[in-house]
Amino acid sequence: MAFMYPLDYLAHPMPIDRDLFDLLYEHDCVIVPRWGGFLAQYRSARLDKARNLVHPPTKEVGYNRHLLRNDGLLADRLALREGIDHAEAVSLLDKEVETWRSALEKTGRLELPRIGIFFHDAEKNLQFDPDERTNFLKGSFGLRPVAALPVQERKVVPMSIPTLEPVEEVERERSNWIWAAATAAILVSAATWWVYAHPNANLGGGLANTESKTAPTYTPTTELPELVTNAAVFTLPEETLGIQEIPVNEAGLTVTVDLGRESPESLTKVAEKDSTRVVLPKRTGTVSRFNVIGGCFAQPENADRLLDQLQEQGYTAVRLPKRGQLYPVAYGSFPDRSSALGLLEQIRTKGSAQAWLLVN
Repeated sequence: MAFMYPLDYLAHPMPIDRDLFDLLYEHDCVIVPRWGGFLAQYRSARLDKARNLVHPPTKEVGYNRHLLRNDGLLADRLALREGIDHAEAVSLLDKEVETWRSALEKTGRLELPRIGIFFHDAEKNLQFDPDERTNFLKGSFGLRPVAALPVQERKVVPMSIPTLEPVEEVERERSNWIWAAATAAILVSAATWWVYAHPNANLGGGLANTESKTAPTYTPTTELPELVTNAAVFTLPEETLGIQEIPVNEAGLTVTVDLGRESPESLTKVAEKDSTRVVLPKRTGTVSRFNVIGGCFAQPENADRLLDQLQEQGYTAVRLPKRGQLYPVAYGSFPDRSSALGLLEQIRTKGSAQAWLLVN
């Protein structure tokens, strides 16, 4: 959905808030000459207890009216968009700032769509209220606040197991089986005693005394052959290299085998020990993404002059690659944000309020 600008705002020949909006996605600091600097600071995800919402991580925009020195970012983008040179872009920026001041004096309020609102407080001080609906963090693009629903603790209710009452019929059937088993055991015991007491008695008319029979025995019908003890033994010759004839049996049967030849390298080469160590490639250097910028110049001679001044003051100053039509000069470049912010704080403490941070 496209953003709707006011009619009086669209009538303006060259609004720069769109360029400012796009640059805040790429940089942590964008300066509008003769107006001030817009700073984008990271803020982690937070819980809004009043509205029961969880907001994603974001980059909040702040305003510093003391950052007035032109860093070249806005002018460079304006020159590319309009197809003009750097000087004309700076002149157009000055006219836009004058338009902002005039609107602020007439209405007491200046709104930059999707960025924030400027106004004067009771003491006539310029204040800035950022637009909280805009998130300039690329990693959170498309994320919306989600509802924070409280998790209710579930209570475990123990389940009662009902007791089963005995059934009379089941108990009666069980009692009958017990009496039947006891009667059968008594009868079997009496019959067993009578058999042992009368060993020669005839147990029935159709049954007769069993005659004893001799158990059968196994008689082998064949004899095992004798083991062969005079078989030929296969042996290797004393010479273990070269082409050799190896006897197979006493009849003179031989087999010709090539056992290989000895190479000079095998006499001197020593087998390397097994190792499980993994050799990792060494890093040749670190990438310096955070640069404390002291100034940007359209002429390389001016950039070299500032570079010599900073190096004479003891800074590890460097001149960065050309960005658009400008030559930036940095107090120093660092691979991490904390080191760069530490140097930036020291520089501003000494009175150099024009320094700012550039992230590659």
